[in-house]
Amino acid sequence: MKVAVYENIRSIKFQDRPDLKADPGEVIVKIKYSGICGTDVHIYYDGLLPPPMVMGHENVGTISDIGEGVEGWNIGDRVAVGPPGPCGECYYCNHGYPAICETGFIRTNGLGPGHDGGMAEYMQVREPRSMLHRIPDEVSFEDAVLIDSIAVGLRGIIQSRFKIGDNVVVSGAGPIGLGTIQWLKLAGARHITALEPSERKRKLALELGADDVLNPLKKDEDLREKILARYGGLGADVAFECAGVPRAFETALDLIRGAGQLLVLGHSENQASINDSRMVLRESNIKASQAYSSDEVAISLDFMAQGRFKTRGFLEDIINLEDVVEKGFKKLKADSGLMKIAVAP
Repeated sequence: MKVAVYENIRSIKFQDRPDLKADPGEVIVKIKYSGICGTDVHIYYDGLLPPPMVMGHENVGTISDIGEGVEGWNIGDRVAVGPPGPCGECYYCNHGYPAICETGFIRTNGLGPGHDGGMAEYMQVREPRSMLHRIPDEVSFEDAVLIDSIAVGLRGIIQSRFKIGDNVVVSGAGPIGLGTIQWLKLAGARHITALEPSERKRKLALELGADDVLNPLKKDEDLREKILARYGGLGADVAFECAGVPRAFETALDLIRGAGQLLVLGHSENQASINDSRMVLRESNIKASQAYSSDEVAISLDFMAQGRFKTRGFLEDIINLEDVVEKGFKKLKADSGLMKIAVAP
């Protein structure tokens, strides 16, 4: 089978490996698409995770082999492969924080050591009970490969203080931001303002539920003044930071009202500055949300199957595995206006 191996910073080597066979308790998935995440771009350019590894943690495909002891699945079933469920043994799993399970990250295909991802023709799934999600007949592979971004936004809203009738700011209108905007609209937001530098993404934000969009990089755009005027002189009840840029974090924090909340979904290795005195005086709240659970995947797939969640404009391109560097990593690095790119091994 064909495999793209991340060997070092800015170095991918293509290999031919023997086809995979499922050991007891495992499932082999023939990959249809593997979405390129911003994390993958950071791995390739910045060495975010140590090599060697096969990247790709946003994976959809069909089951090609089933190991002894695995029940409830059949050869040919269409599946989305999410991160492993909670271990059920660590402190966080036992105290209501399964998304930050101590071993969850390292057991994730495409991120954890020894857990190769989906930038290959086949992928080994060691925990099918918690990692496999059945794709409804009404949902295409092209839509299902977006489930990671969509479920991340949903979990963020569930974990936030958001309630029906709130005024909301969403910073960043990439796949996670656009998913967040749609969920907020479905959940009963009174007004949604999206902040996005890309004109193309601003248009998508309006089409998918934002009531207004502003360019945070426009020099003569006084964002705080506009948000205060729009939201009763107070600011947004909740802001969702989806851009993963320090400046976007700082801006979003400045746009919430007193006792409002900033929910952080994007992240960056660079340091953001915080005026702690202003936070204390305004009793601001900051909360972060990590990944998603099986419940958020199931809800997302159901809403997509029912036609209640729109995906038009989310998937930018589908490329071949051998083009993952030139048409994938390099293209996404060079153009911040691009949406999701998926790899078809």
